[in-house]
Amino acid sequence: MIEVTTLGVSELIADVKALPVKLEKKVILAMSQIAYNSVQKGAGRHFKTGALFQSTFNRAVPGGRSVGHDRNRAPHAEFVIFGTPPHEIKPRNKKALAWVGPGGLVFAGKVNHPGYRGDDYMSKAKNDAVGAFNSIIQATLKESL
Repeated sequence: MIEVTTLGVSELIADVKALPVKLEKKVILAMSQIAYNSVQKGAGRHFKTGALFQSTFNRAVPGGRSVGHDRNRAPHAEFVIFGTPPHEIKPRNKKALAWVGPGGLVFAGKVNHPGYRGDDYMSKAKNDAVGAFNSIIQATLKESL
């Protein structure tokens, strides 16, 4: 599971915990849904196999909800999100790497990967949810009155 922890939102957490339990659950669910939608949008940009998008979740955990990726379904998620430095790739269990290139099947004993800068859509999802906090509170209070 990949999760992004946000530092410096203790005031937000205190505001949510000050709400009655029923309202707190509605607010947390609404915020998690905004984060989940944003994560799915970010993961959807990486569609080669579909595993990244399919690995997204929004589930209840003790004290709240968790939005992220199931690492069993998409073990590469952290590399897509955080990127990688340039590195060498060698075969693990075979004598050569193989892939289909523009001219047909290609074999190599090793390749030099140039690295990847990453696509930190998880932080954007967090910012989207936190940014919607006030409007979610207003809508939830309006709905409950």
